[in-house]
Formats: sequence, C-alpha cells, structure tokens
Amino acid sequence: AVAWEAGKPLSMEEVEVAPPQAMEVRDKILYTALCHTDVYFWEAKGQTPVFPRILGHEAGGIVESVGEGVTELVPGDHVLPVFTGECKECAHCMSEESNLCDLLRINVDRGVMIDDGQSRFTIDGKPIFHFLGTSTFSEYTVIHVGCVAKIDPEAPLDKVCLLSC
Repeated sequence: AVAWEAGKPLSMEEVEVAPPQAMEVRDKILYTALCHTDVYFWEAKGQTPVFPRILGHEAGGIVESVGEGVTELVPGDHVLPVFTGECKECAHCMSEESNLCDLLRINVDRGVMIDDGQSRFTIDGKPIFHFLGTSTFSEYTVIHVGCVAKIDPEAPLDKVCLLSC
C-alpha cells in the first residue's frame, strides 16, 4: 500500500523490493496492523512530508533472505520489525541505561536505508521511500538487521505483531 501524497487514499501497487544489502534482511510480512502513528504521518500534520512512501511499523513476519554480515538471523526465522533498533556497538547500546541507539534511533524523515542512502522499493524504476525503517504495509520489506527481533516460532504472529510497535 503506497501513500503517494498526504491524506490521499493508499494505493495498492506492484512494488519491486530489492534484495537486502550488507546488514539488512528482507522479510515477508504475514501480519501488519494500523497504528495512530501511521495515520499521523500519512496525514502529514506537523512535519515535513516524505512521499511517496510505504507506511507501517506494527508487523510480524518471516525472514526471506539476509544480506552480507547478517549472522543472527536465517531464512525462516519468525521476526518482529522494530523502529528503534540496536546496533549493539554504540555507547547507548553498550549501556544498561538506554536503548536510544546512535545509529538506529527513530527517524521519521529518513526514507532510505542507512548504509547507502537508497530505497529498496521501486515502482517502474522510481524510488518509493521507507517509513521508520520498517515499511510493513508491503508484502516484502527490507530492514536493517538491528531493527528486527527474532521471536519464538510458536508465538502467534497474528497477535504478537502488535508488540513490534
């Protein structure tokens, strides 16, 4: 579901999703939910709008493929995307007092991947921006590995998807 502009109905589109690059995973999203944050940024009230983009950040899915350097996840793992990730290397991630990662903290204006500044979504060659590093209103999405939480495969994805928010 692509938001082409603020407040306009989302449009169901065929989107090309590139393979994951280094330290990224491509997830098949099986369940997603709508949060008021998605609506707020779709309406573009009180912020600089970034369009076109694929919204969504509450979801549950399965790892479809992994990029170079990803060792903690393998295809088939059940996961939840999270918009405030952990690089596991910065001072905040190494601290027991904070989870405000220097690299992966929430950034609503960044519509591209961190490592190369490019989108993994395109339609007819035109880039479509990411949202909160997760973009779960897509059947497949590419996410930095630090923004993916592996969960027990017995956990019901249709219910635990809400926890990713």
